[in-house]
Amino acid sequence: MELKWTWLVIALAVIVVVWLVVWFFPTPFRRSPRNAVLVAHAQRLRGIPRFRVLARRRELEMLARVFAVLFLIGGSILLAGRLTSVKTHQEEVRNRDIMLCLDVSGSMVDYDEELAREFSKIVEGLNGERIGLTIWSGVAVTVFPLTDDYDFVVEQLDLAAEKFASYDYNYSAGTYIGDDKGSLISDGLVSCVDRFDRPDQERGRAVVLASDNDPQGKPVFTLPESSDYAAENDVVVYGLGTREMSYRESAVQEFEAAAENTGGTFQLMGSDGSTGSIVEGINDLETARSKEPPRVTVIDRPALGAGLTSAGVLLVVIAGVRRRA
Repeated sequence: MELKWTWLVIALAVIVVVWLVVWFFPTPFRRSPRNAVLVAHAQRLRGIPRFRVLARRRELEMLARVFAVLFLIGGSILLAGRLTSVKTHQEEVRNRDIMLCLDVSGSMVDYDEELAREFSKIVEGLNGERIGLTIWSGVAVTVFPLTDDYDFVVEQLDLAAEKFASYDYNYSAGTYIGDDKGSLISDGLVSCVDRFDRPDQERGRAVVLASDNDPQGKPVFTLPESSDYAAENDVVVYGLGTREMSYRESAVQEFEAAAENTGGTFQLMGSDGSTGSIVEGINDLETARSKEPPRVTVIDRPALGAGLTSAGVLLVVIAGVRRRA
């Protein structure tokens, strides 16, 4: 802690010292009062019990007043000088972006509700990241862009789960471009990678890609090409496949290879720790932390000065009450 106005404290302290010198030492400014009374044989008076009681009470009153004056002076000087503490802190901001990338093709009807709820579990395990949601089949549609408003994210994922549970196809209508194209996982991945903003900033980026890897029609990109595209843009892909994929070994191997090519992992829905492993992987991303300029905060600490002043006032009151008693 330090004093903001040290010069004022020094000036007041000098004034107090001068006053004490004038008060306690003989000076031209301090003479004996003219109405002083000299009393002979005062020793017998001091031997009277009642006199000793009154004299002792007077001594205590004067001692209380002396401490009261000292407390009032000390507290007033501290309050006048503004006792403060200085705190310097530098905040770190997490710079990780997570795009939830969901396949909403016809073959995913029985899984999308569960996947939306799995996404909610993933969000619960994160802290400070920006999160977005993109759905796709023939083409990709952004449900909501990257945001750190977690209440909004959870609300939107709950809404998506409700829409999928009620088979409300209007929710995903924008992703449908005909029966000949659907579940284009490679094009969906590229679209999700392109949803990341702030390309000039060093940020950790990840895509949670949920699909059954059962494309219908000819995509613009192959899955290996889209995986390379993600890797080139420093985007890590975490794959989440449907349980039905376990019967299609080639689909699992292709999906797993695409995720691992970016440094990510692949899990089947419902497998032990599928959600937890994704969260762990995201949290292990090398996070670029942007440090804000240091901020200096000056905090007034009036407690000591106010406490001494209050104690002085209290002693003055007590001494006054005792004198009238």
